[in-house]
Amino acid sequence: MKKERFREPISLKGIIQKISYNKTFIGGVKKVLLNRIWLNVMGKNVSQYTDKIYIKNSILYLKISSSVLKQELSYEKEIIIENFNKEIGSNEVEKIIFI
Repeated sequence: MKKERFREPISLKGIIQKISYNKTFIGGVKKVLLNRIWLNVMGKNVSQYTDKIYIKNSILYLKISSSVLKQELSYEKEIIIENFNKEIGSNEVEKIIFI
């Protein structure tokens, strides 16, 4: 005899909410979104030298593997912040730190 897995039907919305509350899932989604936004803002050439990108306390942390590129990007911090915030649709990033 077959056993039923669920006694009551669960809505798709409820399933998605349960999945989205998982912290590891949310962290992975944010990482993918940040990388995609960085690619859109800076282009393929710059993003290929970006090893890490994350936001913490309204600060965008970037690990750039090329010291020359890191120096060039440091001159354009304000423009990068403006374009990044425009792409996100909010003023989430206030400062950039290159690590």
